Amino acid sequence: MVFTRLVTDSISGYQSDQETNSTTVRHDWSQPGPPSVALVEAVAAATDRTTADLPLRHRSVDADAFDALLTSEESASVTVSFKYADTTVRVNRNGNIEIQIDGALTDGDDD
Repeated sequence: MVFTRLVTDSISGYQSDQETNSTTVRHDWSQPGPPSVALVEAVAAATDRTTADLPLRHRSVDADAFDALLTSEESASVTVSFKYADTTVRVNRNGNIEIQIDGALTDGDDD
């Protein structure tokens, strides 16, 4: 089953495929707020947790480098993949944040 719903003002769409535990969020990097914040909001929505329930993102990705890669005019075809909060996240410059839930969710203490 695939559905779309609005997650926040900065995230334009949220699609979830329950059969594959996969979620894709489309985000406009030119909108206010850094991509690293949109990433945390997208993972929270995909895992049905609050952003406060997620582990600190700096354990998985350098937020400053992440934001610079995704907002730089010079990085037209960048894709970044990493593990975060019991998910595998793949983000690209065109605004797609793909989230694959890896397994049973924990309290967020392990990443």
